[in-house]
Amino acid sequence: MALAPDNTPWYRRFRMLFIVYLLGLFFGGREFLIARSGTEVDPGSEEWSRMAEVIAELNPADADTDFLLAMEALQEGDEVGYIEHMETALGKGVKHNNFLLAEYAHHLIRIQAPFENIDVALNTWRKNHQLSFEIVTLPLGRGPSSQQDYDAIRRELDALDWIYKWELQEPAAEASQWLLLFQFEPAKEAVIRDVTEAISILGLPPEVRSRLRVRCTSWTDCQSQAR
Repeated sequence: MALAPDNTPWYRRFRMLFIVYLLGLFFGGREFLIARSGTEVDPGSEEWSRMAEVIAELNPADADTDFLLAMEALQEGDEVGYIEHMETALGKGVKHNNFLLAEYAHHLIRIQAPFENIDVALNTWRKNHQLSFEIVTLPLGRGPSSQQDYDAIRRELDALDWIYKWELQEPAAEASQWLLLFQFEPAKEAVIRDVTEAISILGLPPEVRSRLRVRCTSWTDCQSQAR
């Protein structure tokens, strides 16, 4: 018996190929621009909006679509919409999208979400992209004002075996506050509380830092205790 002709529109039959091609083109171009100029493509740009519109039309159920829509919501100041789209994407078990996993972890850090939520996001990112050398950026309330301060932070951070490399970045035109940049070991669990406690050592007088350490239950509730 002859097969019935396939009357499905051509753009629907090949939509997955288009999605893969468009994503590859978009993110490949993004990486190229970053490598050439050292600046990131603005998620709120017209190019990003056009890509989100095309992909949303071709495959609205895809996790990458939720990611693009989340970034648009964030650009528009829609915090609730951003979280909803990101959590929808993560709920679909997305693993391949390094940008999605990294962006969500960074957003939770920016809004100072509960430590446990950030740990889940960081470790989901780490486990699915163990060869990634992306850098985690943590804004600091204050930075070192002396070599003594810097040495105190160095001792605390160097004691964390899950951190691979780190550096402090002074305030500049692009960032008006101190930033801690770090990478984590692929085989170790990331614990953001450790980093918060390490940088909070600056809140203690220099003369007691060798005897006391800081313990935090949240971003704003930190107490000193004997080592």
